[in-house]
Amino acid sequence: MSRTEKPILDPAEDDEMLPEHDLSKAVRGYTAYRLGEDPGDEMAVERFWRDMGFEVERVTEPALKFSKAPDFLLRRQGTTLAVCEVKSMDEFDYTIRENHADGTATETRHNWRESNLDRALHRADLASDQLSYWNGDRELANILVFVNHDPCVRREDVQGALLELMGIDATFWFEVDENGALNPKPVVIASNEGQKKLRDQLGLVIDGRLVLASAA
Repeated sequence: MSRTEKPILDPAEDDEMLPEHDLSKAVRGYTAYRLGEDPGDEMAVERFWRDMGFEVERVTEPALKFSKAPDFLLRRQGTTLAVCEVKSMDEFDYTIRENHADGTATETRHNWRESNLDRALHRADLASDQLSYWNGDRELANILVFVNHDPCVRREDVQGALLELMGIDATFWFEVDENGALNPKPVVIASNEGQKKLRDQLGLVIDGRLVLASAA
């Protein structure tokens, strides 16, 4: 899987770094709700859902510049069953490039938040907002897919907090290898209620392809 470049800031054009929630000066088109998005990961997750027997429709809202729309709708035989948002976790959130008078340039990599736990949960919070925005009445299942590229982030450290998030029925946690390829067997983080919704509404059971977090 090819990886996309992270957003890069040039101090000559951006005189100060603003936090990602300030949309007055978004990072090269990245808005608050686009933080943690990777087109390559989204394509891989779309293939996963199709392999699981779902019809996948990408959600687009071209009229909204800063859309809170999630990534996918999951269907079977034309019936919409779930809403899905994909969030990716790289080692760094953004890069600053500084050009020097001698023609050279230096780049430094940074994160919006200090701890990896805060970084992961912030992405999950954004996803919860997006899923609730689209599916506030919870008629459909709300699914977060978390793709982890950061070897310093451990699922075991965040899964308890993910279970407590409102607006998410289940989190499908994917790890990637050194080439950026997704492990085909995600770990499912879901409460008993969430597992029941996956089973009754989507026909998904915890088996050889899906591993329950508490048993992983």
